[in-house]
Amino acid sequence: MIRKLTALAGVLIVLLMCLAAQAELVKDEVVYASLAADGQVKGLYVINAFEADAQETVTDLGDYTQAFPLGDAEDFAYENGEVSFVMQAGRFSYQGDLAGRELPWTIEISYFLDGSPVAPEALSGAAGQLEVRLTVQVNEAMRSFAEGLSLQLTVTLDGDKATGIRADKATYALTGGNRTLAYVVLPGQNADYTFTANIRDFSMPGIQAAAVRMGMDEKMYQDAAVRVMAGSPFESAVSGLMGNFIRNMQGRAPVSFTNKENSVRNVQFVMMAQGIPAPEPPVQPAPEPESQNLWDRILKLFNK
Repeated sequence: MIRKLTALAGVLIVLLMCLAAQAELVKDEVVYASLAADGQVKGLYVINAFEADAQETVTDLGDYTQAFPLGDAEDFAYENGEVSFVMQAGRFSYQGDLAGRELPWTIEISYFLDGSPVAPEALSGAAGQLEVRLTVQVNEAMRSFAEGLSLQLTVTLDGDKATGIRADKATYALTGGNRTLAYVVLPGQNADYTFTANIRDFSMPGIQAAAVRMGMDEKMYQDAAVRVMAGSPFESAVSGLMGNFIRNMQGRAPVSFTNKENSVRNVQFVMMAQGIPAPEPPVQPAPEPESQNLWDRILKLFNK
């Protein structure tokens, strides 16, 4: 009997060791998107980042036009939608360029100058009353991602080139000589934002968008809600309502963007739209050569 128990304990130890070894490998995904100035997707790639406590043989799935390592790993290969490699303890990342050009959101950026629609490239060096409209719509084909992430849009304006800024729904901040507008779209929501400014000699960095799973202190918000509603008929219910609200804001658990069969710890998106460049400086005419008399030419021969 003792021998059987000892053998069973050995088997359990081996199983626990195997399970522990499996739990040592974790993966994070960062999806990078290049957008045109109007928000159209130009290209997508993913940085797949792994952490391991010991040497691991890894198989990861994704539909890429190409995949290549960003560090040291043995036997790295990509074939038929499958990336394989052997990594040592620590961290290893590889980049995969995605074949498709869809995101969980469509972002439309529209520009108006003095009340009339204008192409973004025509705003370089422009002056007048600028209006920019930002429209965010959930891509229904990828709603599961949009419902798990909060989206922040960030606009940076040069304080010398944009004055009288009005952005009612934005968080407005001063960063050196720039003015920063930040908009937050909650998980699974659509949004429309507008800001205006008086511009001159205009240029602007690209509008940035980042999507992450929001972490929040649920108890802190519950306690604050209870204090606000103290003495009202809703005092006993507000804590539970606030808890449900916070959990919905935090969104669903992360799902791999590259293939639903991959296990991931975290997925986030970084999107960068093309900016409005500064105008090219005017071409200066070449200086006319100085006229030289005979004596000047003779002195030049002797480096005088």
